[in-house]
Amino acid sequence: MYLISTGSAIRTFGTGAVWTFTALYMSNVLHVPLLLVGLIFAFNAVLGGFVQIYSGYLGDQYGYKKTIILFSAGNFITLILLFLSAKLFPIEAIFIILFIVNQTMSSLFQPSLSALLSLSSDIPLSGFSYMRVGSNLGWAFGPALGGVIISAFGYPYIFAIAAVATFLSIPLYLFLKEGKFKSREKTRFSFRNAERAVYLFGAGTIFLFVVVSQFSVTLSIYANHIVGLGTASIGLIYFVNGIVVAAFQLPVYLLIKKIGLWNGMILGTLLYMIGYFSMALDHNLVQFLLSMFIVTMGENAVTPTGNAIVSKISGGKKLGTHMGIYNFFNSFGRGMGPAYGTILLSYLIDPFEIWGLAIVPAGVALMVFATLKFRNKEDDKLSWH
Repeated sequence: MYLISTGSAIRTFGTGAVWTFTALYMSNVLHVPLLLVGLIFAFNAVLGGFVQIYSGYLGDQYGYKKTIILFSAGNFITLILLFLSAKLFPIEAIFIILFIVNQTMSSLFQPSLSALLSLSSDIPLSGFSYMRVGSNLGWAFGPALGGVIISAFGYPYIFAIAAVATFLSIPLYLFLKEGKFKSREKTRFSFRNAERAVYLFGAGTIFLFVVVSQFSVTLSIYANHIVGLGTASIGLIYFVNGIVVAAFQLPVYLLIKKIGLWNGMILGTLLYMIGYFSMALDHNLVQFLLSMFIVTMGENAVTPTGNAIVSKISGGKKLGTHMGIYNFFNSFGRGMGPAYGTILLSYLIDPFEIWGLAIVPAGVALMVFATLKFRNKEDDKLSWH
């Protein structure tokens, strides 16, 4: 659990800056139209969702550790190529293709990472909470440093930093031990091998993650193009996100243990809605930092809780497959989010209209989670058959 958390902290130190500022690089430097930027991120997320289904199956069949190391190495190579493209050949088509390949590599090892973390912890919610703390320490300092580096040296160097961070995380994964499986027989992949409950839960998370993903493209472009914040200030907004996770994830974990998993999902969804809508009122950095605090508290409640629910649904069987399917639903929502957000930014001017419409899908998710909570009055049983 601690090796995975430390590796995630190192890796996200670099990739957090890439995720935060790539949309601005494409818009401000390569002059890619805003709507196309959103569609690229949407395509990445949907493609990543599909490949995660199969990569989760690969982890179940051939080992989570091997899958993590293989695709982490692929992620490192594509980050080097992105740096060379941005530095030496800033051509729109080449960069976009490399970015899609890089994001696919990033998606491929996530189900195995989640599965191995769940198997390495007696309490899955606890394990995912610790990994979130590690990952977001990287998220805190990566975008903050990335914003300064962009101001001083230019956008290409954020990809170089991400490549170095990813390379340094790989040796830690070499020391991971495979978990103990309840089932490891060789089988062909089939959607029927997964519990029906993961599909019901995943349907709700699609709507939630449409709103969650406003965190990437929509927020950075809104803050830069409409409010006028620079890259260093935007980096500080994401710095607050990482610090709030590191400081409050474990207290939120203890709270969710008391109130239950479904209440945790509902609470997190409400906080997401409040935090994003409050950005309509933001006109300076301090106000954005306060809104980001609220959004991040929602993230603290939702992210580890969702993974813990899927872990319980699987019952320890074909955990990689279940995580892959769940991540597909999340990725599909994340894919729709940037496209939805850039449409709002392209055709609307009023901040209240932009952020008011941006949070509507979370309202749908809220109703889905409330319905599932009513059907499953005891969180730990999750008996949806």
